[in-house]
Amino acid sequence: MTRDEGRQMRSGFGFDLRSMEIFVETLEQGSQSAAARRLGLKQSSVSQSLANLEESMGVTLFKRHSRPLEPTSAGRFFYDRARRLLDDARNTRRELVSGGFGQLHQVRLALVDSLATAVGQPLIELIRRHTRDYTLTTGLSHMHGHSLLTRHVDIIISDDRLENYDGLERHALLREPFVLVVPLSWNGPLDNLRWLARHLDFVRYTPQSLIGQAIERHLRLNRLELPARLHLDNTFAVLRLVGAGAGWTITTPLCLYQAGLDDLRVTVAPLPLAPLNRELTLVARRDELGELPALLARDSRRLLEQRFRTQLERSLPWLSAEVVTQV
Repeated sequence: MTRDEGRQMRSGFGFDLRSMEIFVETLEQGSQSAAARRLGLKQSSVSQSLANLEESMGVTLFKRHSRPLEPTSAGRFFYDRARRLLDDARNTRRELVSGGFGQLHQVRLALVDSLATAVGQPLIELIRRHTRDYTLTTGLSHMHGHSLLTRHVDIIISDDRLENYDGLERHALLREPFVLVVPLSWNGPLDNLRWLARHLDFVRYTPQSLIGQAIERHLRLNRLELPARLHLDNTFAVLRLVGAGAGWTITTPLCLYQAGLDDLRVTVAPLPLAPLNRELTLVARRDELGELPALLARDSRRLLEQRFRTQLERSLPWLSAEVVTQV
């Protein structure tokens, strides 16, 4: 190993795969000379690599006067980690060379709560057929886009299309209108939100949520300022509170479905403002996951038609026509 290579190694992690391989072989062969023969290197190159390795990490890896060479406690720790990393690297190369990467090792998916209720379990079954491992998270929808862009998740299904970012593929799933929801006991007008707000509190989503931000923006555009008394962080709590008669809210059909449409003691009516819609889109980094994003999008639309729309047509047929599953 040259001095320049040693400096490059010290400027990064302090080690690379080659230096780990030399270290592991030296321990397993018991000497630097045996490791050099095994790896087809000069003994001086092995010696220099090990010296650079210890210097860059600031630890002693070998008990120098033992024969055969034995590791220090730090050396033993590094040996165990290095073996695993080298095995992973060899397996990665083997699968790349053989073309054995058709099945993804892991897919991390984040989606809005309401969609998880509607199609979560069948989506998991589909993911299982295409991956060896997976994770699925909900909640904190305002963070999903950031998580995708920082590679903490691979796919999001969200009301944020991340339109300002390149290198992404987008598959439209659903467009649905926002609607007015009041307690079943309310017998006043449904076409005047100012009148409604004088008699019942407005039950808000928290301002951190994307759905809450969309609603608040729409109210401001319509010059409607409402007292900020009730902020709840999930749809189930919002709609149960409305059903109990504590207030009214603005939400979407899919959120009503999530909260159990047949069990809610509420009245649903068109929003008496300019129309406001929510669009859910599957977004993934382009060309990383093969056909999986398109397959998930296709199956999500099919499941929404089979489950969500079927119940909507039974419970709120006037609203079903306003919901569009994108094709």
